Amino acid sequence: MRRKKPLALTLGVSLLLSTGAAANASATGSGEKRFQPSVTYDLSVTDAERNAIHAEVEALAGRVNSARAGDGTYDPLSLIGAMLDGSSYDSISRGGTAATAYPFPVSNTEANQNEYDRKVAKLAWVVKLATDLGFPVVVQRQPDKYVYAEIGDPDAPEMVMALSHLDSPTASVSAAQLARWRDADGNLGTPGAYHSPYVQDGWVYGAGMQDDSGPTLATLLAAKALLEAGLPLDRRIRIVMGIYEDGGPGTPSTTNTATFQPIPYNSNPSFYDNWAYKNLNREEIPIAAYTSDSRFPVIVGNSGSVTPSVSMSLSADSTKAFRLTDAKAGVTLREGDPTLKDIAYGSTTQIASRAIFTLDVAGAGSTERDRFVAAITAAATTKGWLPAAPRTTPKVQTTITGDSLTLEINTDVAMEMPTPQYGKNAVVWGMFLLSKGLGALRIKAADMQLKKAADGIADLFFRDGVEGEAYIGKYMGIPASLLRNPSNGTPNLTFALMGGINSETPTSFYTDASGSLSMPMYVRSMHVTAADSSQATTAVTAAFQAKGFTIDNLGSPVGAGLYVTHDNPLTALQFGSYQASINRNPKEFADPYSLRGVVYPQGTTGGTLASSFRNKMTAFGAVIPGNERWWHTANERMKVDSAVQMTKIMADGMLEMARYSGPAGAKFMWAGIPGLNSDRADLDLLDVTIGTYKDASAAVGKSQLGTQALLGATSFNIPMWNGRGNSTPTASAFALGHAPGGVYLPLTDTEYLNTTYVSPMRLEFKVERPGYMSDAAWAEFVAGGYGDFRFNILVGDEVVPLAVPAGQSADKYFSSRTSANNPDAIYLSVNLAITDAPYTGVQATLADSKTDLYTVNPTYLASNPDPFPGRGAIEQRGFFLFGDGHKNAEFSSPDAVYVTVANAVIDAKPSAVVKKLKGNKNELTITVKQTHIDGSKSPVTATFTIDNNAAGTYTVGDYKVYVETKGNTQVRSIYIV
Repeated sequence: MRRKKPLALTLGVSLLLSTGAAANASATGSGEKRFQPSVTYDLSVTDAERNAIHAEVEALAGRVNSARAGDGTYDPLSLIGAMLDGSSYDSISRGGTAATAYPFPVSNTEANQNEYDRKVAKLAWVVKLATDLGFPVVVQRQPDKYVYAEIGDPDAPEMVMALSHLDSPTASVSAAQLARWRDADGNLGTPGAYHSPYVQDGWVYGAGMQDDSGPTLATLLAAKALLEAGLPLDRRIRIVMGIYEDGGPGTPSTTNTATFQPIPYNSNPSFYDNWAYKNLNREEIPIAAYTSDSRFPVIVGNSGSVTPSVSMSLSADSTKAFRLTDAKAGVTLREGDPTLKDIAYGSTTQIASRAIFTLDVAGAGSTERDRFVAAITAAATTKGWLPAAPRTTPKVQTTITGDSLTLEINTDVAMEMPTPQYGKNAVVWGMFLLSKGLGALRIKAADMQLKKAADGIADLFFRDGVEGEAYIGKYMGIPASLLRNPSNGTPNLTFALMGGINSETPTSFYTDASGSLSMPMYVRSMHVTAADSSQATTAVTAAFQAKGFTIDNLGSPVGAGLYVTHDNPLTALQFGSYQASINRNPKEFADPYSLRGVVYPQGTTGGTLASSFRNKMTAFGAVIPGNERWWHTANERMKVDSAVQMTKIMADGMLEMARYSGPAGAKFMWAGIPGLNSDRADLDLLDVTIGTYKDASAAVGKSQLGTQALLGATSFNIPMWNGRGNSTPTASAFALGHAPGGVYLPLTDTEYLNTTYVSPMRLEFKVERPGYMSDAAWAEFVAGGYGDFRFNILVGDEVVPLAVPAGQSADKYFSSRTSANNPDAIYLSVNLAITDAPYTGVQATLADSKTDLYTVNPTYLASNPDPFPGRGAIEQRGFFLFGDGHKNAEFSSPDAVYVTVANAVIDAKPSAVVKKLKGNKNELTITVKQTHIDGSKSPVTATFTIDNNAAGTYTVGDYKVYVETKGNTQVRSIYIV
């Protein structure tokens, strides 16, 4: 059971928006304060709840040391079992076309290897899996399209969602890739090896294991863990599992879609799964969501990019000892793992995790050679890179053959280009070691170009022997205020030196013949403005030039698009939840915990399903910081430990998302109110986030309350989008708002000028049981025993009661619910219809309405049955209709919407004092301390002159109080009769 809170704190704002200056951007330097984003979130999940969640995940993990799909050695209803069974289905998206008429089946041809049949088979398995796991709601509209499972109170007005995909791309099964796939016995090229998954040496292998069948199933098991834990939640949790992200069928046109499902202001999402969910079946839009198809801790959008070369001529070293003659970079080697090299073929995004430097030492004697090698060995040992652990590839090796010295670095982890701040760049490590080795010979940068280059790279990327924030430009002269976005901490620039490794054959970045050191540097940008970007990149250019490098033009790249605004509280929630997950047990989350100082929200290098849920969805997972990214390649895999860690992080985040951050939530609906347009009252067309409903209790004073107790008050402002949320606008587009090019509905829009929009909603207040309320008092409160709950709006200083007209049913206008898994909360709701118009008072009105916006085109219905007759049902509801005061393409509350109840006494505790008087008389004073619903205290006191024996029953106000004494003046017991 959750802790009980005082009522005054129950409805407080849990979303904290601070405006203080950002702290120093360093997370790793000694004595430096770690950067803190200005938008933070007050987490609700307690340590005890997190422990319970993680215990349930462990119970569902199904860890095995060795297994093959279908061999009967694992539990198919466990996390690892589901990942194995799921990957055993060939769900590669080989493309094709979709039909142009309902139900828009995908093609089933020899060219796409019977795509329809293959997808139907896996989705049928998913339906059975979710059903066997005990999910109370499992829905599939068409056999070849998404499935969703849901938990939580079905009457909860809001829903949070995880939407991911179960398929994999053809990139991992091209002819070249198929030749690289190994089966469980290590054989190459075995037919069907990519969908014959297995567990071996702590890794689970198979197509889609990391992108994204494995993570999608992890979200399902995370929800199962929450179902088993039975912890309180305010919103429903929905797990949507699509199957066409990686090259699905062509999305039907808007016109073709409308022949079945007409949607006002329609536009098509780019991803087929999103089209099927949002357009074809017009499913409920979440208040907040994530896709598991990227990285932790949270991805906020797509980055811009530029790839300059960083160069320096080393020709002046041609006659010197220890001159560089060759340099190559590639993928790290790992003892006993011949498939590790295959990671390079997934995407051209690998950072050099292996580097080989060859030096000519013909002019150096044995003493100099030994001193050089000793200095490198000492530096590597100090960094913990040496000595090598048994049965592992050494991270640093130096060998001398004749007059040639080779320095080879293997970081042991293949790192991806979008996250260079997590370190392990073998070229940087090598330059650091070369600087140490040449320094031991007292060679200075002025004496040798290689020393200048090594010193320069080491200083820019490895100052004080630390990588981390060096890769976001900390030592490049960029103003501290431009290193990270102040709202959420997203790095504005990341620098992946010698990125783009895409072959198992090491890539050369220096040859003796060329005489020029030339390294590509993948720069990703999430800058908001070109001006900030230009200032930062100008500093970067100057920094490299100061070290003696030439660098190509960096330009002024900015972020390509945002899934959510930088100040969206959803990002703060997920980032905070991620941190709490790994901080709970550092040993259990050792790898991500070791990187906690440099891990923040960030951008990604490609689109995700989050791009079609504007300002309501991020990417949350699947790759954990410090882990290898196995996407779109042969021998795709994930550590078993990482799979379990990921599921725990997801479950924590889901529960956090499923709790109200403020006092209220709302269900938006359509209503046929004469003269008003409710087509825009669709969550997909409204900028509503988890932080929309603010606490407005401070606006409701004693003069407004009278004898009532305030249970909850909220205020909100909801702009209308310029179209459905199927795009990723830039930060500048968000900033423009309603102006031309902005994300919100233009105030010059013809329909806007000629119509009045209305937003019908069921506004729900959460009232938690105060800590001072007994079980009996709470039961009476929930049952309404202390009086009717009253709803009001506050417009300026005017209190306007929301009263049901005589003769009408209050049930049409008001509702309440209690949750089966949260006995300490009651949810009270009122139906409002707010118009984008001046306020002229409140009108109670009855109207036909619906919460499920599913609608079948009448032309289709004229010759076809409705495939889902239970959907889109019309129900008459009562609404309190009023204008929000301004016609500005936004729906705003009055100063407050609030709910009260009579401030009744819920507890009374008597006490008594006996004072001896002259003669045989005593004075008995009895006080009954009354506690009211709002927590206030009011004593009732009565004084009696009595004989020596004070025992008896006394009337104190409305109370009968029995007093028993010991002797003449000592009260033994007292209670209300």
